[in-house]
Amino acid sequence: MNNIIKVQIFGVKEQPIASGCGCSNKGNGCSGCSSKKSSCSGCSSRKDSHSGCGGGCKTSASKTVGDLYNELKKFIEESDVKNQTIVEFIDLDKTKLEGEFERIKDIINRGFEPPITVIDDIVRYYGGISNSLVYKDVKELLE
Repeated sequence: MNNIIKVQIFGVKEQPIASGCGCSNKGNGCSGCSSKKSSCSGCSSRKDSHSGCGGGCKTSASKTVGDLYNELKKFIEESDVKNQTIVEFIDLDKTKLEGEFERIKDIINRGFEPPITVIDDIVRYYGGISNSLVYKDVKELLE
C-alpha cells in the first residue's frame, strides 16, 4: 500500500509533562488516551505500562514534551510502519495557529492541554503522547 500517514505533535518542546497521569483529566476521562476508563485510575507506575499517555504515573522528575516526541519518533522509526509514517513536531511557540492550524488553536482555547496529537488530519489525543496508541492508530489506518 502506498499510503503515508502523517503524525503531527503540537506542543512546546521544553514544557514538562505534568506528573500523575500522562493525559489531562477533563471531566470523567483521560481524553482518547484512556477513553474506555472513567478516570485516570488505570495509570500504573510500572515502566512498561502503556495505559497513560506519558507512560503511566510518575513520581520522579517529569519528561518534557520534546522528550516524549523524540521517544515517539524513535519508536516509529524502529517499527514496521516506519516507511509509511511521517512524524513531525509543530512548536506552538514558533508557529502561528492560523489557516490549516486554526482548529488546533480552537482546541487549546477550549481548555485541552497540549501536546495535541493529530494523525492523518484527525485530532486523536491531548495532554500527552502515547507511543503504543499512536502506533495502533497508524496500523489501523494502513489496513
